[in-house]
Amino acid sequence: MNQKAKDLFKITLIYLLALVVAVVTAIYYPSENALVRVGIADFVATIVVFIFSIIYKNSSIYDPYWSVVPVSIVLYWMINSGSILEMDPLKFIMAGLIIIWGIRLTVNWLLRWNNLEDEDWRYKDIKNKTGIFYWPVSFLGIHLMPTIWVFMGLVPVYYTLYSPDEITQFIAVFAIAITVFAIWLEATADNQLRRHLITRTNKDERMKKGVWAIIPYPNYVGEMLFWWGLYLFALAFNTENWWTIFGPLSITLLFLFISIPMMKKRLANKK
Repeated sequence: MNQKAKDLFKITLIYLLALVVAVVTAIYYPSENALVRVGIADFVATIVVFIFSIIYKNSSIYDPYWSVVPVSIVLYWMINSGSILEMDPLKFIMAGLIIIWGIRLTVNWLLRWNNLEDEDWRYKDIKNKTGIFYWPVSFLGIHLMPTIWVFMGLVPVYYTLYSPDEITQFIAVFAIAITVFAIWLEATADNQLRRHLITRTNKDERMKKGVWAIIPYPNYVGEMLFWWGLYLFALAFNTENWWTIFGPLSITLLFLFISIPMMKKRLANKK
């Protein structure tokens, strides 16, 4: 067994432990509201992962959290919301798209990830700037805030799964179309970028082919569109769910004002 396989086994055990702790928390937390229970469980799972980030001195242990945890949360809500056999097919379509998105994004992380020594360049920059305050900053900025952003993005999904209302067909079709396109765009962008990084002759050569030649940061655009697609599913069941717009909006602001500017700065420094 090579080092990557050994370290992947460790990562899997860490996330299984976080999942077990989260499920126990969701079951026994004294609240009838499944949204609140899962929110607390999500927070506890983040702490578990953070503890291992400290143990291995690598905040990138949190990286798969973004794509792994939403799938677990959606499956829990589906089971908790009532008889799965009586659910509207549109809810299954939405859940299926979330599972496809989660698996694909996790596989993409796995293809880029080397081992437990591999850490995101952004975290290294933060570590250099914050010094002895790095771990509090890591907990708040690298672990907790992304957990909160993703959970807010899932709030429309919660109201979709627990909604008994009639479907607005044209919104439902639009929701499916946007979500499918978002997954395709992000997958295409990631695959093209991965091939570019392997075949490029100059390590500073920027990706300017395929969807990258048409859309700036298409992987980020695909991710933002995905969460807007999930929001449209909530509207398809009940337009009064419009207020859950803070979910996709918060993730969009994250990419527009944090992720994309950081990437632009990195590319500018390389140039």
